[in-house]
Amino acid sequence: MEYERRSLMILRRIGGLWLGTLFCISTLASSQTVQPLPPHQTVVVHGQKLAYYEAGKGSVVIFIHGLGADSRHWAANVDPLSQNFHVIALDMIGYGQSDKPLMRYTVETFADYLQGFLKALKIPRASLVGNSLGGWVALDFTIRHPQMVEKLVLVDAAGLRPEISLKMPAGGPKPLSILNVSWFFDFIAANKEWAAVDLGPNAFERHLENGDSYSIASSVAAMATGKEFEDAKLGKVRVPTLIIWGRDDALIPLTFGERLNRGIAGSQLLVLEGTGHVPMVAKPLEFNAAVRKFLSPHE
Repeated sequence: MEYERRSLMILRRIGGLWLGTLFCISTLASSQTVQPLPPHQTVVVHGQKLAYYEAGKGSVVIFIHGLGADSRHWAANVDPLSQNFHVIALDMIGYGQSDKPLMRYTVETFADYLQGFLKALKIPRASLVGNSLGGWVALDFTIRHPQMVEKLVLVDAAGLRPEISLKMPAGGPKPLSILNVSWFFDFIAANKEWAAVDLGPNAFERHLENGDSYSIASSVAAMATGKEFEDAKLGKVRVPTLIIWGRDDALIPLTFGERLNRGIAGSQLLVLEGTGHVPMVAKPLEFNAAVRKFLSPHE
């Protein structure tokens, strides 16, 4: 019970901070030129509509977003990298403009829909770039379906067992749900040193409007069981792997990137200075250059 409580607290932090990072896209757009995403497309997988953005030609690269996010997190990366690759930014099932069925949102579920997505688009093999929960999904998919993965890029990825517990607000822990918004923000306030600067008081309500609050809660609940952590499976990753981490990531600290680097044979670890959990948003020039170099055929 103590382990599950600590895991749940860590995963609540993931959910809370992701609510805030959705604002990063508008901040980035105001500070530099970002090409708009192409019109979204849809494909039916397992009876559900999945939305995605597609650009470029060549080797296929799939961008996978994190918890509470969507493909817009890759707005500063799609166009630049589409100059060299066939880039696809996917809205995972339950998020963005994809369908949001009432089901259990586990990492295995996301990986299963990703496999169905690749099959539906007749893509036998692709490189995967995943951030946070998306990195966890990309890692899990690579372990399950190594023949379908060319190269792997893990960006401040979740998926390893948590190491610390967080402070609790008055009244102790309560389940994350759409009915306890005030407690949720009390929790963020109690851990404000980790909270995103731009986490606003209406962020959770926006997710209610977007229709993905259930997806978030279900994802967090599934992760909190601790049954899908990848620590013991890292040795099964056999594809070239680049691990990119923001040095200032307070959500999933650099120690997790170092653990991934030690566990995945032959992997490379690149630490980006002056940025946190979403380096593809905050440091797009450095991020795009690193990914382009790594994914190029000569690498």
